[in-house]
Amino acid sequence: MQLADTRTGMEVLDRSQCLEALGTVPVGRVVMVVGGAPFVVPVNFCVDGESVVFRTADGTKLRAAGRGSVAFEADDYDATTRTGWSVVVHGDAHEIDPPPAGDGPALDPDPWAGGEKPHWVRIHATSVTGRRVR
Repeated sequence: MQLADTRTGMEVLDRSQCLEALGTVPVGRVVMVVGGAPFVVPVNFCVDGESVVFRTADGTKLRAAGRGSVAFEADDYDATTRTGWSVVVHGDAHEIDPPPAGDGPALDPDPWAGGEKPHWVRIHATSVTGRRVR
């Protein structure tokens, strides 16, 4: 039996459930501070162990890699049944070279946005939290 958040009644997911849930959706949001303000951008991603990996071009996301902590959030929901989950990862982002080795496309997030995305960024999870409403 999972613990429920006493304030909301939502089910609290443990770390392994959070990572498993993340692996079921292709899009999440990277959250970083840019110019003193929060900046949120969607990315296609994959889960590699306890890390989130995404590809990017030169720009804000790449500049954020290695400059401190970031957050990452992904979720899924069904509006008809009013069920869903949300997972938040906190960690440090770093560019990785070469890209992670793995079994096929599971470790190759396929960016939906056009253009070259030659840089790979890993967010190593220092904390992972999640909630589910049933």
